[in-house]
Amino acid sequence: MWAGDAADTIRAGVVEDAGLLTIWQAIILGVIQGLTEFLPVSSDGHLVIAQEVFGLRPPNAVAFDVLLHLGTLVAVIGYFRRELFEMTLALFSASTEQAAARRRWIWLLALGTLPVAVVGGLFEDWFAETFHSVVWAGAGLLVTGTMLALVNGKGATGREEGDLTIKDALLIGGIQSIALLPGVSRSGSTLFAALSTGVERTTAARFSFLLSIPAITGALVLKSGDVMAMASEGSHIPLIVGPVAAGLTGVLAIEVLMRAVRRGSLRGFSVYCWTVGALTLAWSIVGA
Repeated sequence: MWAGDAADTIRAGVVEDAGLLTIWQAIILGVIQGLTEFLPVSSDGHLVIAQEVFGLRPPNAVAFDVLLHLGTLVAVIGYFRRELFEMTLALFSASTEQAAARRRWIWLLALGTLPVAVVGGLFEDWFAETFHSVVWAGAGLLVTGTMLALVNGKGATGREEGDLTIKDALLIGGIQSIALLPGVSRSGSTLFAALSTGVERTTAARFSFLLSIPAITGALVLKSGDVMAMASEGSHIPLIVGPVAAGLTGVLAIEVLMRAVRRGSLRGFSVYCWTVGALTLAWSIVGA
């Protein structure tokens, strides 16, 4: 009953002439995106659920989802701006030990991006179809919760920045490909891969966050045509406030997860994913 009443209330704000999102709806989706992109609870899964259950569905859901990722891209670049600046300088500096270590991480991040680029490119249409199903979102959240439970408490000690290998980068990147499915968290899957292979907690989190930069950038480039087409269909204000809301809340989410990772406590996120995943699947059955 509550979900139905809430859905009716939110749908009442839809612009009647074109079915576009209002400013408040864009803000709501932006906040959902920002909070759940970096917390290991799947932003895509939450956006699919919000769009399906509450009727917050823009004309091109995938394109708007990608646009919201622009906000979170700015958030992660802002949060790790010092580290990214040092990496950029390392590309043009002399071959000192520190510069060599920074350049090595750049190549490892590039290698970690290859699997998701290949998988996403080959099966783009199929992955896009899964964004129309809350069943996929619910099942993906259950998978995410299980991955987090398996690595909860791990990583107090382990391999640090200089110890990461090409194999690590490809493995973490390969697991990240699963996060192309709604409900499977990108940060959760990459943390699972890194912690499972003995990487130290903060190193795993830093690599996971930095790995999001090329992944999000690639999605923005691939979907730039759809985003431009969507922008030409109506008011630009929702397309601006949505990413801004995502960026502001994204910074908060990064800090929350970094603190949780330092404590080695992922159990709360695991329970949350299981709960929301189970409720989503139950809702899909009742709705059907």
